[in-house]
Amino acid sequence: MKLVEMSITNYRQFEKADISFDDGITVLAGANNSGKTSLITLIKNIFNDEKSIYCESDIPAKNMQNWIGQVYPIFETFFLGNAAIEKIEEDLVEFILSKDEKAQQICIDTTRLRVHVSYNPEIDDIKYFADYIMDLDEDKHDFFFEYYYEIKRTKFIKAISKEFEKLKKRFEEIQNNKVRLSDFTEEREKHNIEIKERYLKQRLVALYVNSIVPTCYFCDATYENRCQIDDVKQFRNLFNFCFIKASRPLDDDASDHSRSISKQMIKLAQLDGEWNELIDKLPDDILKPIQDKEISKKVQETSLNSLKETITAVEETNGGQSGELMLDMLVTEEDISDLLQRITTATYCVDGYFLGEESQGLGYSNMIYIHLQLNKYENSKDRCKVNVFFVEEPESHMHPQMQQVFVKYLIEHYKDGIQGLITTHSNEMVRVAGITHLRVIRRTGSFLSELYDPSKLINGLQASNNPDDKLLANFYDWFFEIGYSELVFADKAIFYEGDTERLYIRKLLTLEKYKKLKQQYIAYIQVGGAYAKNYRQMIELLGIKSLIITDIDYSKDAETVNEINDSIITNATIKEFYRIDNPESTPTVKDLYEWKASNKNIISDGLIYTCFQTKDDGYARTLEEAMLSQYFSTDVTMSFTKKEWIKKRADSRLEFVIPTKGIKDEDPIKLRAILKSISGSKTNFMYSVVLNKKAEETEPNYIRGGLEWLME
Repeated sequence: MKLVEMSITNYRQFEKADISFDDGITVLAGANNSGKTSLITLIKNIFNDEKSIYCESDIPAKNMQNWIGQVYPIFETFFLGNAAIEKIEEDLVEFILSKDEKAQQICIDTTRLRVHVSYNPEIDDIKYFADYIMDLDEDKHDFFFEYYYEIKRTKFIKAISKEFEKLKKRFEEIQNNKVRLSDFTEEREKHNIEIKERYLKQRLVALYVNSIVPTCYFCDATYENRCQIDDVKQFRNLFNFCFIKASRPLDDDASDHSRSISKQMIKLAQLDGEWNELIDKLPDDILKPIQDKEISKKVQETSLNSLKETITAVEETNGGQSGELMLDMLVTEEDISDLLQRITTATYCVDGYFLGEESQGLGYSNMIYIHLQLNKYENSKDRCKVNVFFVEEPESHMHPQMQQVFVKYLIEHYKDGIQGLITTHSNEMVRVAGITHLRVIRRTGSFLSELYDPSKLINGLQASNNPDDKLLANFYDWFFEIGYSELVFADKAIFYEGDTERLYIRKLLTLEKYKKLKQQYIAYIQVGGAYAKNYRQMIELLGIKSLIITDIDYSKDAETVNEINDSIITNATIKEFYRIDNPESTPTVKDLYEWKASNKNIISDGLIYTCFQTKDDGYARTLEEAMLSQYFSTDVTMSFTKKEWIKKRADSRLEFVIPTKGIKDEDPIKLRAILKSISGSKTNFMYSVVLNKKAEETEPNYIRGGLEWLME
């Protein structure tokens, strides 16, 4: 039995979230507060926790606001009119939850969970699922369920009736305050009325939510034809779920006596028949010498002598009716069994020394704890059920190398019969898991999140008949593995060409004017101009606002303005993005200047901004040309004498090479010649910019414009 997909709607920050499950391990990644725990909590409440309570905080706020906005006037009209308990159903609830099937009910859009399960008819036993078959097609092997938090009309009526007098009193009080303050001149009183109305609205929502009950249906593939399951317990019985929470109490201090690992080891050992047989015998074996040595009798005699004075004093105050007061010892098999459980503890044998479980660090203990939980779960596997375990943020306390090894082990070990969902905010775990196992949660608003599935993008590219798509799939797989997985967690991304660009951009972002960017998580992705275009589909999928900083790369031989304008560029990314609106064209530099000036370099619905040098950067073709052009207020067509360049270098303290061979002090040298000379020492030049605090003074216009756009 396999869990194929879950589809969640209207739950906390999720309007809709579809999560598909791999045959083995699925990794759900997202930054802190993105919603990973929310999804796991919902799944746990539905499948494992019969006592879970559905409350207002589980419903998207706008759904509640829409509902109360429609029904509050209905409540107000009823309670300020001829309200009576006997008329609640007829004169109030009927206008909200009408019995008439043709009438539109005013309901809160509450949480729904749709579950798709498939099976292999050759190996799977569907005896638990047989009653829920909706499609008799022999070629289809799927089950579909919908778990829905549904309002019950009778409960709603009962809830309103129970608080009838209180609600009526509050409506009348608010109305009287409004009449007394008809001109609304008193702001304080007006505010008090608003607060009272707000609390009343919250109470009405609470009455509604408290009248909701979980209901489960089995459905067809469209979820339109459905039949109700008598009891949600029957639905839960189809699944064998295990949840390992992020907050795991572990020992790394002698003062901590939770002994979580010991307890888990005992639970695992209890699954073994020989262990249980041994434990069953031990209480008798321990009890026998206690009885043989008459220890209980000795305790009685000793306590009787010790308490003699106390007994005498008691007798003097109650007329000698106390009887003999003593300590007795009653030892049962249950007491011995409890003792064995308490004194059995996990130890590490290291070079002949036995160390307690607290002797290991939290990371190591955390890993052992998870393994013990999973081993116990493996022993509970039921081939007639859907077996899925959930591990929340296993990276807790683990260093990066341990994270890598651990998630790799899980992926390789769990491939047959047991599925697993790992939630994480670890870049290392995401990188090792790879795109095909990855699902991503990203925040899209102040209290909104969305779930993305990069694996579908990769699978689509691999299934394509276009060779370029297959190459792109391999590109994603390879470059994701070597470290570009940080895109998953980034608020925004900056793509750059080389190490000097990275050094310079990071320095620029320390400036006060870019403070807003510094406060966000920026992914820095090194990629050449020929490959930046490859990231377009991934950027669009994840919805990451991205800045691509690249060189225009026109011909090095073009030195006059006319030659530059007519030049053809070699930058593959710029050309491909330009051809979105100008297919089959070969743009000149002049075309690209105009393209950028009209903001058409911003593509993918405003997600991607491609910035490169323009005439405002002195007609530069590279970053270094643009920086020197900005600092010295020049352009690539202008010249300075060798003597002037030497003085500029000394005054600026910037490291760049001035050509000297066969050149006299008064000979003119263009900026392009300077750049040719420093092509082998770009790092030294960039270090001199940073160390001499010249980053802002050398900042080219094209980079400034890009960073300002990214900061918006």
